[in-house]
Amino acid sequence: MTDTVVDPQFAALNNLGLMYAKGQGVTQNFAEAAKCYQQAAEQGLAAAQSNLAVMYASGQGVAQNYHQAHLLYQAAALQGLASAQCNLATMYVNGHGVDPDLGEALRWYQAAADQGDTTAHVNLGVMYANGEGITQDYEKARAYYQCGADLGDPQAQYGLGVMCANGHGISRDIQSACHWYTLAAKCEHPQAQFNLGVLYSSGHDLPLDYPKALYWYERAAALGESSAQYNLGVMFSAAHGVPKNIEKSLQYYLAAAHQGNAAAQYNLGLMYANGIDIEQDEAAAMTWYRLAADQGDAMAQCHLGVMLSNGQGSVANHSAALQWMKLAADQGEPLALYNLGLMYQTGVSSEPDHQKALNYYRQAACRGQVNAQVALGWMYTKGQAVLQDYVRAHMWFNLGAASADANACDGREFVSKRMPPAQIAQAQEMARSCKQNNYHGFD
Repeated sequence: MTDTVVDPQFAALNNLGLMYAKGQGVTQNFAEAAKCYQQAAEQGLAAAQSNLAVMYASGQGVAQNYHQAHLLYQAAALQGLASAQCNLATMYVNGHGVDPDLGEALRWYQAAADQGDTTAHVNLGVMYANGEGITQDYEKARAYYQCGADLGDPQAQYGLGVMCANGHGISRDIQSACHWYTLAAKCEHPQAQFNLGVLYSSGHDLPLDYPKALYWYERAAALGESSAQYNLGVMFSAAHGVPKNIEKSLQYYLAAAHQGNAAAQYNLGLMYANGIDIEQDEAAAMTWYRLAADQGDAMAQCHLGVMLSNGQGSVANHSAALQWMKLAADQGEPLALYNLGLMYQTGVSSEPDHQKALNYYRQAACRGQVNAQVALGWMYTKGQAVLQDYVRAHMWFNLGAASADANACDGREFVSKRMPPAQIAQAQEMARSCKQNNYHGFD
């Protein structure tokens, strides 16, 4: 790193650039700011090089150019400017204007941190906590977070809160987590505010306190935290600690959904599909289900498949229904596995295929899906795609009946009349064993 002697007039030019950029004493003008920075940067002023780099990175006053931003940050960083070193490191992390290089990122973050740059301390904490480009080291992560937290950085305080809450590198300590989250939350850190809301609304680690949960969720939601908006939607819909208020619930669900929150999109789909507290609107339900399904939400994919199969909200499309149902089933969603079994058994989109139906029913049944357990019971009863087996049929009916399902109880009664007591006892023992072993060995 080298020191460059710069004429004071160029420092003045940089200051003039700052005035134009911030609109201090002059009309805000990013293009004029860039011109001032450019003149000072060409004379080697590190601060001007860094300020101009910010403009190239953001596209303010100049056309966005990450490569040029990288060159300017590098020039300033080599002169020892900590903020430029930190920003240069971030460019290496994100691959902006340069190939991603976590080793270089680590080097420049360290250089900035050695000069006391708070953001660099935080980012080093993140890298060590997540093992990004380096061996995961919670002790170092905590040390860097602590440095940042002691300087009042809310992101560092939040990072310490996460480590305390999860017991990363230290004994799990919810009270300490709450302390650090609160410090960060008071500095308007939305994730810290959300996490406090979760702690107070779950009642698992702290006494249940809906007023405090509501307070922190609302503050996080006001800052655009979509998970907080979603949780508020749930609270007002289900009357968790607040009076039921569908208007507010919809307001929060919509705010979260418009930010791409898949859970909120799914819940909106569910409300419109079933007319839950609002007027039924199958077209709106399909729209919200599709948005959530496109993000990989398994339940949304499943419900979208059902609507397409039944022609709800649009013309029936069995082929598309099957595709969405398979996507949900690939994620292990029990209802989708059951529905696929039903589709193949009844031949909704093709000729009936009892073997495929049996396969999907088994997968769903072993995940506790009662309808699948009943369907499997009847396949064993009738000998569809399997040898007729009243004992195994009774076992599946019995498992379904444990959930007080009327169809399962009827099926069990039907096969029981055709079985001797010894077989019934055998089936009951198999059902107990199946449950105790979490269905392992019965698929």
